[in-house]
Amino acid sequence: MNRNQPIALALILAIVALAFLIPLETPERVVVALALISAICWTLEPIPIPLTALGLLLALPVSGVTTFESTFAAFGRPAVWLVFSGMVISQLITETKLGDILSSLIASRLKHSAAFILELSLFGVLLALLIPSGVVRVLIALPVLTALIDALKAERNSPLSAAIVLSVVCATYYGGTGILTASVPNLVIMGVLEGQGHSVFWAEWAGYVFPVIGLLRVLAGALVIILLFRPKLPDHPNLPSSPFEFGRREAKALGLLLLGVAGWATDAIHHIHPVVIGLGLSILCMAPRIGPLNADHLRKVNYPIIIYVGSVFALGDAFVASGASERLAEAFAAWLDLADRPVFMQLAAISYAVTPFNFLVDTAVVGGVLTPPLLSLGAVSGLTPLQVGLSVAVGTGMVFMPYQGAPFMIAYAYGYATMRQFVLTMMLICLVNLIVLVPLNLVYWKCVGLY
Repeated sequence: MNRNQPIALALILAIVALAFLIPLETPERVVVALALISAICWTLEPIPIPLTALGLLLALPVSGVTTFESTFAAFGRPAVWLVFSGMVISQLITETKLGDILSSLIASRLKHSAAFILELSLFGVLLALLIPSGVVRVLIALPVLTALIDALKAERNSPLSAAIVLSVVCATYYGGTGILTASVPNLVIMGVLEGQGHSVFWAEWAGYVFPVIGLLRVLAGALVIILLFRPKLPDHPNLPSSPFEFGRREAKALGLLLLGVAGWATDAIHHIHPVVIGLGLSILCMAPRIGPLNADHLRKVNYPIIIYVGSVFALGDAFVASGASERLAEAFAAWLDLADRPVFMQLAAISYAVTPFNFLVDTAVVGGVLTPPLLSLGAVSGLTPLQVGLSVAVGTGMVFMPYQGAPFMIAYAYGYATMRQFVLTMMLICLVNLIVLVPLNLVYWKCVGLY
C-alpha cells in the first residue's frame, strides 16, 4: 500500500464531511469538493495522476455539475492541443542525436555546480522570452536536460538530477510572470483590462513586473535550489564521443526547432496562435522528406498527461458553469476591505488574497474570475486598473504545488525528480516570494511611479 493512501483517504473523508457545511448551492458545493479532492490526489498520489483525472472527468457529469458534452469540450481548448504538439516536437530531440549534442555542449561548460544551476535558470528565462507557452518550453527543454543528466551519470531523483530539472522548470514558469506573453494568466488579465478599455503593452508589463517578480525571483529560486540540493558535478561526465557530428536527421530536427521558436517569438507580428504554429510544425516533423519523424512516433506521445490537462480545464469550466466562481468572487470582494488603507497595503492585500484561490482551479481561471470584481473594488478605493491587474498577476504567479501549473506536472511525468522534491522547492520559492519579493516589488513600484 502507498504510505500516502491513508493520509489522502482521511483528508478526502474530511472534505466530504465539511462539504455539507459550505454555504453554497449543491452544484457549487460539489465542484468545490471535487477540486479539493483532486488537489489532494494529484499531490499525494494515492492513485496514479491520470486515474484521478479520469475520475474527475467522470464525476463532473455524473454529479450533475456539468453535462458530458460540456465536460469533454475542455479537450477542444487550444492549450490541450498545444501540449500535444509540444510533445511531438520534443521528439525531434529524443528521437535523434540532437539531445546528446545539445547536452554535450552544455556539459562542456561545466565548472562549478552553483554557476551551472544559475546558468540553467537563466536559460529558463531566455526560453520564457522566446516561447509564449510554458508547456512547450518545458517539452523542448526536458529532453535536453534528461540527456544531460544521463551524461553526468546522475541517478533519477538524485539531488543533481532534481536540481537540473527544477532549475529550468521553475525559472521558465516563475520568470514568465514578468513577461506578458509567457504566462496564460497574464494574457487573461490583459484581456479583462482591454475589455474594459485599458490597454496593456508588453514593455510596460515587463518594466513593472519583470525586474523583481521575474528576474529576481528566478535568481532567488536558483539560490533555493542550490542550498536545498547542494548538487555536485561529476569529475568525468559521460559525454558523447563525437558531439559535433550532425547527420541529416539532426540538421532537420534543429531546423524545425528553430523554425518553431522563430514562429512563437514573433507572434506579436504575425498574430498566428501558438497552437496553430505547434500543430503545423508537428505535421512538418512527420512529413516525408521534410521531418525526421514518422506517424509511428505519435504512439510515444504521453497521452495520460493530456488527459490530466484536459481535466484541469474541465474543472475550471465547471467552476464557472456551476456559479461557484461567481459566488466565491462576490464573497471575496465583500470580504476584502481596501478602504482607508495606504496604496502599498491595498496592492499587497490584493496579491496575497488572490494566492489561495490558486489551490482550487487553474491560475488562468483565477485571473479571469477575480480580476473583474477586484477592478470594481479597486476603483472605489482609488486604484487604477493597471495597479489592480498587475497585483492580481503577482498573486496568480504563485503556485505551491505541481498540479497548479501544467508545466510542472509535465516535468514531473519525466520521472527525474520526486513529487516531494517538486513541492518542497516550489513552496520555498513561493515563501521567499510572499515574505520578501512581494513587499520589495511594491517598493519598486513606488520608486518607478506606479503609485
